Amino acid sequence: MPNPTPGTEIGAYRIEGVIGAGSMGDVFRGVDVGLNRRVAVKILSERHKDSNELRARFTREGRAVAAIQHPNVVQVFATGNFEDRPYIAMELLEGTDLASAVDAKGPLPALDAARAIFDAARGLNAAANAGLIHRDVKPSNLVLLSDGRVKVTDFGLAKPVDPGSEPSLTALGVVVGTPDYIAPEQARGETIDERVDIYALGGTLYFLLCGMPPFRTGVPADDKYLKVVARHLKSPAPDARERNPAADRELAELARQMMAKKPAERPDYPALIRRLEGIIARLGGGGATQTIIPASIDGSSGRLERTPFVGGPVPHGFDDDAAATRSRDAAPDAGLSVLAPPRGLPGWLWAVTGLAVIVFGVGLVVHLTRGSGSGDNGGGGTATGSAAIVDAGVAELDAPPPPPLPTPPEGMVLIRKPDGAPWFFVDARPITGAEFAAAFPKLKKPSAAMRDKPVVNAPYNFAKAYAQTANKRLLTAEEWEAAVITPGVIASPSQLEWVSPAVGKEAPVRAPGKAAMRPLAGQKDVTFRLAKDL
Repeated sequence: MPNPTPGTEIGAYRIEGVIGAGSMGDVFRGVDVGLNRRVAVKILSERHKDSNELRARFTREGRAVAAIQHPNVVQVFATGNFEDRPYIAMELLEGTDLASAVDAKGPLPALDAARAIFDAARGLNAAANAGLIHRDVKPSNLVLLSDGRVKVTDFGLAKPVDPGSEPSLTALGVVVGTPDYIAPEQARGETIDERVDIYALGGTLYFLLCGMPPFRTGVPADDKYLKVVARHLKSPAPDARERNPAADRELAELARQMMAKKPAERPDYPALIRRLEGIIARLGGGGATQTIIPASIDGSSGRLERTPFVGGPVPHGFDDDAAATRSRDAAPDAGLSVLAPPRGLPGWLWAVTGLAVIVFGVGLVVHLTRGSGSGDNGGGGTATGSAAIVDAGVAELDAPPPPPLPTPPEGMVLIRKPDGAPWFFVDARPITGAEFAAAFPKLKKPSAAMRDKPVVNAPYNFAKAYAQTANKRLLTAEEWEAAVITPGVIASPSQLEWVSPAVGKEAPVRAPGKAAMRPLAGQKDVTFRLAKDL
């Protein structure tokens, strides 16, 4: 089946053109018709549509990223299906990936490299806190935006730190990830945690400083897949200064520590972020710095511009408004920083000058206020002008806060509409065998192994009856699609769930990326969960 053409509508999105293609999916530029918001729509590649594992992995990527709300992680808006192929609608990133930036202009200046890794570490830390390992961190999966921030993308290989009952999509011992940045324990197929991402991020830092992955020689015969992986397993982490003598010493040493062979010897995310904060503060202490101007999404090339750093050593990414607190548009001789006194002036003189400016400003405001009150009102009426401005400001400050969100009952999650309004509550997990047996005591009791697992083989009518006894209901198909991408809702890509309404002698069943109709009788791979109206 062909890919969508411009004008095709997929759910709430209208396709406008092609952005590119990856290993798992094709990416299209689109627009949210209702919200008039530009999006990127990623659709599972046609050649993979019959692979249950890749379909499940693709859908899991959407669920994984939707669970992370962070300024350094690409935002996912929705998932769905287009002609039996799952898709993910996400924010359209205006920028270029770090691999392309380095390929075009060579190694990055130390300050820009530190800021990029700082942003990526924050995003990956948020993913780890949400229980996810990226497993494929590399420069091409870190996108430099036009505002200078870096966002982590492509969670196609993401894996829960603690998968629980979710079946693994990769057999034990099968290696996934990019060989240039793969951690030794990941290459050996061992049990992994978020420290494989820290290792890969260290390799990425080396790449940004040197323009080449850490264990490459530049000789094609020596850079074959297995030889590169073998160096990750056995060779010490290289020093970036040996390849690029101009590399910052502290950053080069940090990259080596991040690529330690033993996971316990690598810094964790909080320690890594603190180290990068200190490096950025040291490197950004005034003077001119090279700043990356990323390529736009339309394909125009990026460039490096040498511009003055104004505003002191406030590193990009320390808060969401950092980009707004720094000016990079002044001329090289644009004057003194507004955040620090010029060198050579005594501190007491700077303090006295500041106090005088404040006193003058207060006096000017008082004078203008009196003037407006003694004008057309004859000195005795109510002042207009500045007084009205003050009143308006107070009224705005006194505006009532938005109403609090309803608190979900125990074991349930609040689902919101696309506009953010509260919609309904849903069970965080399917009904267990023990819960179902308690409602129908005449049925066969579940085995001890199945008591705490999702109930299966429950007929559709029994599921509806159970919902009535609990004063709840089954979800509709639309509600299920919204629930499955909401953080806190646990769903298995290999297990279907009953939704309503039934049609004739069949009822709809849903799983992430899959929809079908089944007979109303019990099904061994079908379970259910319940919804509750607000």
